[in-house]
Amino acid sequence: MAEHDIQRAGVAMIRIDGARVRQLREDQGLTQLYLATAVEVTTDTISRWENRHYPTIKRENGLRLAEALGVELEEILEKPAKADGPVQDSPSSTPATRAGLPLKKYNLLLNISLAVMIPVVIGLMIWKKQPKPETIELKASRSLPAACAPGLAFPVIITVHTGREMPLLVRENVPANLEILKTIPDATSQSGNTLKWIRKEGGEHLLTGYLARARGEYGTQFSFSGNIAVRQGQKQEADISGDDVILLKPVHWADTNRDYVISDDEVLEVYDKFGGIAELEVDLDSIEEIWMGSGYRWNQKDQTIEILP
Repeated sequence: MAEHDIQRAGVAMIRIDGARVRQLREDQGLTQLYLATAVEVTTDTISRWENRHYPTIKRENGLRLAEALGVELEEILEKPAKADGPVQDSPSSTPATRAGLPLKKYNLLLNISLAVMIPVVIGLMIWKKQPKPETIELKASRSLPAACAPGLAFPVIITVHTGREMPLLVRENVPANLEILKTIPDATSQSGNTLKWIRKEGGEHLLTGYLARARGEYGTQFSFSGNIAVRQGQKQEADISGDDVILLKPVHWADTNRDYVISDDEVLEVYDKFGGIAELEVDLDSIEEIWMGSGYRWNQKDQTIEILP
């Protein structure tokens, strides 16, 4: 039995050099908690070992301690006063390894990994606790006549559904060569071919509209596009669906089948689609006059509607 080996109640004990253990641990940047976990003891026990309150420990604990420090067992043993030669307590001269790496390198990589992973885990936990942005169901549709005579004013209505009140941006891209006569409510911004409204009231059924006039040759097609947007935690957008094209034809815009007569169904459709915004000043009176007459014709020279008796 080597001088540092002791038998106590049948358990192999060894004397360790606590100062040497502390030095090895600090040189490698290891904590007492790390050693305690590796040896399967408490941090208080590691502290007592390092301060020589427990100079004698179980041999199996000494082996685990040496492995955690990446050294041979004899490196942490208390040196005897006299020694005839090196004490041969380690069954193998092969350096201890873990995961195929020398213990010193393994411990260093482990500490670096923990230093990186702990903030990441904490960040993920905080992120998961953050309230997720509410998804708003945005819908918007455009009502636009299918055809209209050149120079005759026609209405465009944009109906928005948001489900509840919130600040809302309506953006409408109108065709070039289209004259905007009036916007309801007044457009917040009108630049080039783009109209923008900021509607602070929001709501389930919100109407935005404008009167426009187009000029050109018969058969000219004008295309419209636009979208709506809200920001509730994050920006959400939706395209404006519905009607998006109007043709220049020698007809009144309310005459949907272009037969030069305003029928009962057509006049009802005018009130249903375009009568919701009184301030838009859609000329409902003249449409009713055409409806009550036998028909109408388009005076191309004067660019006016002539009602037939």
